Amino acid sequence: MNYVSINSITETVITLSYAKGVIAFDNSAAQFFEENFSSEISLRCTLFALFPSELAAQVNEKMTFCKKGRFQTHTYQKDTHSSVYSFYIAPIMGDDRKISSVSLSIEKNDNTYRKKEDLLLRELNYSSQFYTNLFYHNPDAVFLFDQEGKFINVNARSAQLAETTEEKLLQMHFLPFIPEAEKDQVLDYFGRALNGESLDFQCSFITANGNHRILEVKNFPIVFQQEIIGVYGIAKDITEKLETERKRRADKQMLRAIIDNIPDYIFVKDRNNRSILTNKKFANTILGMDDLQANSNITPFDYFEETKAKKIIADNDLVMNSGKAVYNRQDVVEKGDGSREMVLLTKVPLKDAEDNVIGLVGIARNNTDAFLQNKRKDLILKTLKAFGDKRTFQDATIKTLEIFSNELGFDYAEAYKLSANNIELIRTAYWPENMDLQQGDSESVRYKKDEGLPGKVWASMSIEIIHKEDNTGLLKNMMINESESIQTAVGIPIILQGRLISILCFGSKVHRKKIEQSIYTDVSIQIASAMERKLSQNQLSDFFEYSPNLIAVIGLDGFIKMANPAFVKTFNYSTAEILSQPFSTFIHPDDLDKTFEAINLISIGGEDFEIRCRQKNGDYIWISWRFSRFFENENIVYIYGTNVTAIKDHESLLRNSEKRFKALVQEGSDHIAILDREWKFIYNSPGTEQLYGLSIDQLFHTSFEHSVCHDDWHNIAGILEGLKEGQRLQLPSYRVKDQDDNIHWIETIATNLSNEDAVGGIVLNSRDITEFILQERQLIESLKRYDIVAKATSDIITDYHIATGIMKVSDTLEKVFGWTSEDGTFTSEWWNDKIHPEDYKEVRNSAQDLIEKNIQNLTIEYRFRCVDGSYKYVLDRSHLMFDAEQRPIRIIGSLQDITERKSHLIAIQNHNKRLKEIAWTQSHVVRAPLAKIMGLVDLMMNYREDLDNIDEILENILISANELDAIIREIAVKTENEL
Repeated sequence: MNYVSINSITETVITLSYAKGVIAFDNSAAQFFEENFSSEISLRCTLFALFPSELAAQVNEKMTFCKKGRFQTHTYQKDTHSSVYSFYIAPIMGDDRKISSVSLSIEKNDNTYRKKEDLLLRELNYSSQFYTNLFYHNPDAVFLFDQEGKFINVNARSAQLAETTEEKLLQMHFLPFIPEAEKDQVLDYFGRALNGESLDFQCSFITANGNHRILEVKNFPIVFQQEIIGVYGIAKDITEKLETERKRRADKQMLRAIIDNIPDYIFVKDRNNRSILTNKKFANTILGMDDLQANSNITPFDYFEETKAKKIIADNDLVMNSGKAVYNRQDVVEKGDGSREMVLLTKVPLKDAEDNVIGLVGIARNNTDAFLQNKRKDLILKTLKAFGDKRTFQDATIKTLEIFSNELGFDYAEAYKLSANNIELIRTAYWPENMDLQQGDSESVRYKKDEGLPGKVWASMSIEIIHKEDNTGLLKNMMINESESIQTAVGIPIILQGRLISILCFGSKVHRKKIEQSIYTDVSIQIASAMERKLSQNQLSDFFEYSPNLIAVIGLDGFIKMANPAFVKTFNYSTAEILSQPFSTFIHPDDLDKTFEAINLISIGGEDFEIRCRQKNGDYIWISWRFSRFFENENIVYIYGTNVTAIKDHESLLRNSEKRFKALVQEGSDHIAILDREWKFIYNSPGTEQLYGLSIDQLFHTSFEHSVCHDDWHNIAGILEGLKEGQRLQLPSYRVKDQDDNIHWIETIATNLSNEDAVGGIVLNSRDITEFILQERQLIESLKRYDIVAKATSDIITDYHIATGIMKVSDTLEKVFGWTSEDGTFTSEWWNDKIHPEDYKEVRNSAQDLIEKNIQNLTIEYRFRCVDGSYKYVLDRSHLMFDAEQRPIRIIGSLQDITERKSHLIAIQNHNKRLKEIAWTQSHVVRAPLAKIMGLVDLMMNYREDLDNIDEILENILISANELDAIIREIAVKTENEL
């Protein structure tokens, strides 16, 4: 028997949200967790803060299943001596028909013993009671389907909703209650529930009496022992709710349609100045919002700057606190884009049923046209006054920028004028004067046509508006301060009689500020003439002061009356020195006659004349002068001059350059020609006479095509026709025939300079390569013969380029060693790797000596590896080649396979070695026993009578004779084997 301890029983219940943790508990729960798990329960605490991590993970897993609508139980015991805790987890469905929290019931069983089966029975009974309460007493229709969709259990609300009895309902399928159009969809939901999904959906429902309802249904599977045996469903009748919502929406839409189509601004505020309702025009125009819901509960602080917001709130509070309405008050409203409108404003207190003021209703009607008309008049008068009061055009322009900015709500402004040559805009002024948003001084800020906002206005000659958020890049880095930048800008052309006088640009930090173009158009027309008058005055003064040309007024008495700064700077005299001397003082003596002659022709109009004029340091410079206007009554004349010294110097350089060109082209060996679009010669250098056998005049306007051999023309014609402007290409070599029918091979570089005024055609830079072609053919023929010889001798020919480390090898390499490559080239590293390791050092040192010591020829033997891994002996004969500066550039080599010869040589060497061994044996080994025999024989012959051991001597002679015999036999065998 298995037992668990249950001395005492303690229970607690808490509510857990999947998103927020603990959301409800009582004091007993706090005591329960402190005593049993040593934890402190609090709102929003998680499972892992309440339970040991192992238990928390288990409970969390159960809650995951519970979220699918399944009741869960769990039993936990830390060890066999600890208490047993039973957990009951039930899903809680919220108002949105979704399970967002659970009820967690915990029961502790202490150390009295009961059968485990009893404990499980109790748990089952608890779950059964819990389920029964939820099922039969649920205010919504609760029902169970079998796997076929038949009702197997229903509560009373289900029968009431179906307008039938529970008994009849339990005998039915759910499909008869579903309209035909929705049956497939509901069957699909039912099938998905049988597949384990929990679903929420709405569907139509037809009762047994034929009444139509709208139900909100939740289906989830019934799982028993890991198997889905049916579907559990909860349904709520939302017919009346939907109808109420429909009517409410219809009323709201009607009200919304009425107020949104009223051309006035309508807004409703509560006592805290929070928006309750606004019409579409107010939301879009004032708040700058498209979403009408988004402006709920916002206050004036959310869409106006603080000072403006406080003023509006104070005005609203005055109406709500006094209970007195304001009718048709003239007022100015600032719209979301920064523009303003004049309105007639009405504010009425909003009261509840008990006559308490709970807010206000506001209505504002646009009265802007009259406002703008007055604004136009005011701007025009102030601007005209500024141009009349200010001394300079720049001061008047700055004042105009200030007036426009203050009156029309801009934070920054700039003015531009056309440059004297009409190729760019130059900034003339900006405002505020202490805040320049451009880099550089005022006049260094310039724009070409279509460049920047000023350039766009110039190009279109109309008002241009840009916004930073459109990402045009035109307002980049226009920072007013560290946190604010220009968001909206407008450019206005000031035009008089079709001529651009100026461009005014204004910038605002307001996003998408509304720009009233009509007011700018009217004002620009009115102030154009005032600006033109002031600009003309300034231009005349500026022209004299800032012109880089020399301007002076000369009296007929011979003295200079006035000189501009450029005149003073050029001559390096002070103004006083220039005015106090006769003008003839500054003229080169040789040019005085020319000067006085020009003065005599003033009355009938003279031409430009160039003379040399003296600077203060004594140097002479070339000046081109023109007498502009003669004032006979005052006896003075205006004279304009340009320093042309640099031009004179350039003309000299050009003449020298032309001489060098003639030396290079006309006397050079290359042939230079220019072709027109029809391939006719329009220029030929003298060198072409030698090539074609015709004079330059004879070649002029003849066809280049006729000069080229017919077979070669198609090779170059397509290239010439496709040659793009400015493109430079080398033509394939071609042949031309001279007057004597001699063939010349030509190499040509063609350059298309058709759009160059000085050229106007295709330039051909040609070189006669006939001699080179003949040499090349001889070389090819020589190489062919060389290749035949190489094949006949079976030698391997190598061509090693020292600079690249690439070796070109003849095809014999594959025949001898088995190696091959696609293009017949190998790297030096590859080649070195094939040399036998024992020979590599000697070969490397010899090759280095060949290059470093400029040894012309090298012959060396070494072993070279075959493709099968074996080695062959080669005889390598190398020849070092040099360039024009005697630097080594290539090594031409010939490799001969000498393996067979080397083998014979080694065999001979081995044979000789063995013969030497035989000879040594004969001269040393044979001599020992022979000398012994000879000594013993001599002893017996000369001292026989004195010897007592004749037998012993004879025995020794016999032994030595046998040794000699054995040696002779061995020599005979070796000799026979060797031979």
